[in-house]
Amino acid sequence: MRETILYMRGVLPFGGRPEIPDGLVRDARILLTLEPAALKSIRDELQRYPGFLDRGTVEDILRSSVKEEEACRALTRLVTGIDNYLRNTKQSAKDLLSQIERWLADDANRAKGLLSPEEFAVLQDRLPLIAGPYPGRVRQAKAERLSEATGLPLEQIEIICDLRPVFDKDRQTVEGMIPYTTLKVVCKGVDGLPVALGALLSHDDVVQLAEATADAKKKLAGLRQLMQQKELPIPCVDMTMEGDDK
Repeated sequence: MRETILYMRGVLPFGGRPEIPDGLVRDARILLTLEPAALKSIRDELQRYPGFLDRGTVEDILRSSVKEEEACRALTRLVTGIDNYLRNTKQSAKDLLSQIERWLADDANRAKGLLSPEEFAVLQDRLPLIAGPYPGRVRQAKAERLSEATGLPLEQIEIICDLRPVFDKDRQTVEGMIPYTTLKVVCKGVDGLPVALGALLSHDDVVQLAEATADAKKKLAGLRQLMQQKELPIPCVDMTMEGDDK
């Protein structure tokens, strides 16, 4: 008898509260080193940003206020992490602070030494200052949803070329060889599992595929040029990143 497998996406709908990750608490400690005036300035700059606030852009903006590299990375993780957390859980900054307070009340968590009650009292005033919402992050989240909703993400593509022998009637002698090409495409399905497709390509198919790819590259270059002329930003998502940017 086959086992039943249940796939679920998103927050578990069982009424329980999502757990606070230790990393979020660890990164939140950076707020203890920044004055409220500095946090308000950072918040205002992020809220004024007119484009898409991906993680790299957030870090670039924060770098002007937080010079130390690791501290800047920690604040970037905190800003984007809180934004994602609040959007996914539909909670407020006040709710998040209540979650952290419950996290701190747990003996095992308190023994980790990541946050003291005195430090939490400071966080209660400072965390809401950088909790957003930020229009640029909302735009980025929408762009990411659209990039995933338009099709299945490509995980792997291979073109395999080989030779297939043609035997005589007795299957003893090779009378000839047929070159053949197989296109293998693996995508990530909506359930997160791989979806594979294999197609046999003729010589003409390979030529057409190469021509279609060359045409697509020209079209993409033209579209990017049009975006620059119109001064419209291109959101940084998987489907728009190039080469080393990924």
